[in-house]
Formats: sequence, C-alpha cells, structure tokens
Amino acid sequence: MRILAIETSTSLGGVAILERERLVRIIEEEVPRRHLEWLAPAIQRLLGEAGLSPSEIEAVAVSVGPGGFTSLRIGIATAVAWGRARGVPVVGVSTLAALAAGVAPDGYVCPMLDARRGEVAAALFLTNGAEPKQVLGQIVAPLDQILEKLPPEGPITFAGDALAMYEREVTSRLGERATIAPRAQWAPRAAHVGRIGWPRLARGEHDDLYHVLPVYARVPVA
Repeated sequence: MRILAIETSTSLGGVAILERERLVRIIEEEVPRRHLEWLAPAIQRLLGEAGLSPSEIEAVAVSVGPGGFTSLRIGIATAVAWGRARGVPVVGVSTLAALAAGVAPDGYVCPMLDARRGEVAAALFLTNGAEPKQVLGQIVAPLDQILEKLPPEGPITFAGDALAMYEREVTSRLGERATIAPRAQWAPRAAHVGRIGWPRLARGEHDDLYHVLPVYARVPVA
C-alpha cells in the first residue's frame, strides 16, 4: 500500500510517501504560519520527485494533534479532501505518538509540546521499535503536574518543543532518570505519521471522513 503522510502540527511541515512502512520520499521545511500556501505545492513536488501520480496514492495518514490550531486544520482538511476526491482511506495519527516514534533508544518516552500559557501537552509511551504503546494518556497541565504523573522509577526520554523552555526543570526534577533527546528528535515527522498509520490501514481500518478532527491542546480562544 502506498501512503501519503501529512504532518502540519508544528512549524516543521512534512509530507512523505511510504510503501507500507518503508519511506520512499519526504519533504520537510520550516513553514511557521505558512502551512496553507506550502502544503499543496509540497505534495505536488513530492509526487513529482517520487515519479507518482495522485491516482497511485492508496491511503492518507495525517497528524491530528495536539498542535497549532490553524496548521492542524489545514493538514486534516487536505487529507479529508484527498480521501473524498480519490476514494481512499484516511487515518488520523496522534502527534504525540508520532513524536515518540522518532525517539531512540527504546523505552519510556515522554513527548512534550508547548501548549502556551504555562502549560505542556504530554503523554507517556513505551517504544520497542514498533508502534509506540501509550501508557499514559494526553495531559495538558503545568509541567509540575505532568512530572508527578510519570512512573516513580526508571529512565525516561523526553522530546518535543516544550523542552526549549522546560529542559532544565525536567533534568533538575528527575536527575539521572531523565534523558533529553537530541534536538533533531524534538519535532514530529511525516514518516512516523505514515508508519503509525500503516498497521491500521493494513487491518482494513480507517476513520470516518466526517470525524477526522483535530485534537487541540486547549480550546481555541477568539
């Protein structure tokens, strides 16, 4: 199965084509506040570089958040429109799971995204080279409350843009238990969105196109 993967939850926009879980081609660019004008041309360029036509895409996997309000809607709307126009399945993928999937080595991973206003969107996953297994659901709260909910023993790897503000506090609170992933692993990637979506697609599962909805870290404020 040939999958188009879309990641627009952060300023790092990404689109990728995978054959099952194998990455074929990817485009990633920093596009803060420019996802709308960037996404469609990026997909067109991606297909051209891969030597594929739109009709050769058999499924779409899209990151559904948490993330930026507008950028998430742009990615999801594009995926849903593709699914409707081409009659292919679409699956939504947790942005935090995609972020956890890009972290090495295996073990407990706590992806953390900056939710603004002094809060962090986080979850806890156990990774072992396969799809990350979620062991603690998404929490949006001040960092202290997040850390209190983590396992009291054992090493945990942290990744995500919230570390730009909170890395020192994490390492101070957890000491040697905390490993900070390299900055290259702090952003969710389209390739991991596709790889997480693939097992569901392989089982014949997909989302209702009218219910692929963004998962925001908080309710938007006008």
